[in-house]
Amino acid sequence: MAFGATAQRLASGPEQGSDARLFDPSAWDAFAAAKTSDEFCRAWLALVCAQIPQARAAAVLIESAQARTFVPIAAWPEPAPDLGRLGEAVKRALGERRGVALPGAGAEGRSFHIGYPVLLDQRVAAVIAVDAGCTGEDVPAALRHLHWCSAWLANLFGRRELQDALQARERIGSVLEALAVALRHGKFRQAVFEVASELRQILGCTHVAIGLGENASVRVVALSEAATFEKRTPLVKAYAAAMEEAYDRGGPVSDGAAGSAVGAAETASPAPRHQELLAQSGASHALSYPLMQGERCMGVVTLERSGDKGFGEEDLLWLDAFAALATPVFGQRLAAERSSAQRLAGEIRWLADKLFGPRNLTWKAAAGAVALAAMLLALVPIEYRVSAKTVIEGEIQRVAAAPFEGFVGAAFVRAGDTVKQGQELAQLDDRDLRVEQARWASERDQYDNKLREAMATHDLTAVQVIGAQLRQAEAQLALATEKIARSRLTAPYDGVVVSGDLSQQIGSPVEAGKKLFEIAPLRSYRVILQVDEREIRHVRDGQQGHLVITGIAGDPLPFSVAKVTPVATAQDGKNFFRVEAKLAGAPERLRPGMEGVGKIEVGSRSLWWVLTHSFTDWLTLSLWTWLP
Repeated sequence: MAFGATAQRLASGPEQGSDARLFDPSAWDAFAAAKTSDEFCRAWLALVCAQIPQARAAAVLIESAQARTFVPIAAWPEPAPDLGRLGEAVKRALGERRGVALPGAGAEGRSFHIGYPVLLDQRVAAVIAVDAGCTGEDVPAALRHLHWCSAWLANLFGRRELQDALQARERIGSVLEALAVALRHGKFRQAVFEVASELRQILGCTHVAIGLGENASVRVVALSEAATFEKRTPLVKAYAAAMEEAYDRGGPVSDGAAGSAVGAAETASPAPRHQELLAQSGASHALSYPLMQGERCMGVVTLERSGDKGFGEEDLLWLDAFAALATPVFGQRLAAERSSAQRLAGEIRWLADKLFGPRNLTWKAAAGAVALAAMLLALVPIEYRVSAKTVIEGEIQRVAAAPFEGFVGAAFVRAGDTVKQGQELAQLDDRDLRVEQARWASERDQYDNKLREAMATHDLTAVQVIGAQLRQAEAQLALATEKIARSRLTAPYDGVVVSGDLSQQIGSPVEAGKKLFEIAPLRSYRVILQVDEREIRHVRDGQQGHLVITGIAGDPLPFSVAKVTPVATAQDGKNFFRVEAKLAGAPERLRPGMEGVGKIEVGSRSLWWVLTHSFTDWLTLSLWTWLP
């Protein structure tokens, strides 16, 4: 070790002014000759306790990799005393990550329990615990002494971690080399054979066999010493039996022979099939390692060695790393080389195992729910209704149009107002008409006087001419009077004004025949439904339905289909047919122009048909379009 020369120099004799207790030759010999971490820590602890006043007991605790707890690696004096009294000091040192000294009563009087952590890269690598019967003035010196001496332990644990890291790097490198062999070849069988040969060289084995799990059994697919082999030979059958032994146990299985660390750990679990394999192959040691992917065993690797060297923990660590990387690769290569039929069969077997095998209660419950839902969809009939956008119109509508060209004089109603029969709606400006009426009345009177004079003089020609002019004046007067009467627009019946608002157009000109108002009766309506052309085949005269108006959504209105108009109109990229229907009763709040959604009851259909007929119709049309 690197510290051997320094230890030998210190052990050669005390220097001037030093404490003679430190130079115990036997302690320094043990410290210099230490070969393992346990021996080094025991010798180091003996030397450290020699310099702590009245040290009674001490221990060095390191972290256990398995349990993640701190366990003693060395204790002083030997045999080790009960060190449970130092637990609180160790706990405080770990929590605070610094040296602590707690007072405690010992058998020989007052003492201090000292705990000191050994830090390595901001991590507690070990804890030194000392029971010292010293006074309070000696505690700082003891802590200072532990601080300087802990460098030996930090160096030891640092070298151990470096050595472990180098071994792990070397192990990962060799694992990646084996994995590269598995990825090198295009065919899976050739890749597995190359991997078996590579494992034999890396792990120093005499034979390596690889098998794949199929239907709760293992089939041998590669032997390191043979590119091809006969599957029915006794040796291959022995390999398969040994692999199935590891396959059934789900963990590494060895022959259990002496000299094998794996076998020593499994003495209580004999492996008779591995013993039979050794008898067949003539090897000394055998180890089978399953390649697990989750809970499924993808395959098994069986290794054999001759001689006294068995399989140890280092071999298991290497195989752990190899299995973690190689198992997904083997699974992907196998899946990639399966045919479509094999993939389908595998999916069917997987699903059947989920549905009819043990466990998987969730899958079984889900399958039962799906089956029940399918039965309900196929067997349960429901009333199918065709939905359509709906508009309310008056059954009859009258238009109040401008009787002649003129100007708007007054407006008394607008859209939405309720009117009575004869109620005045608007009035056109009649001032010009009244002037014209007066003019024609004056001309009529003049012609009448002239006619009388002509009759008095018996001028027959003048009588005829003036008589014609008189009749013309009377006609013009009658026309002007009629226009004055018609300048007042009135409601033809009781109803509601559907459209028209002249309140903002007073004084504006209007043309003869221009629609000024639309009036519909209050109690006589018709329903106009816009039915999609894909649903029109289900609609017939006399079918019943219900209508929900946007403004009165809480009160569905019943109606019956009166007429299906065989004319389609395009709207929003779709074709719609106009269907007229009659309301069974009109509520007070219903008004022409209201919109809503109507649903026509066209008969009973299965729930499956109701949900899927739109898609099946589209699919049928698409196939008809594209098929020759």
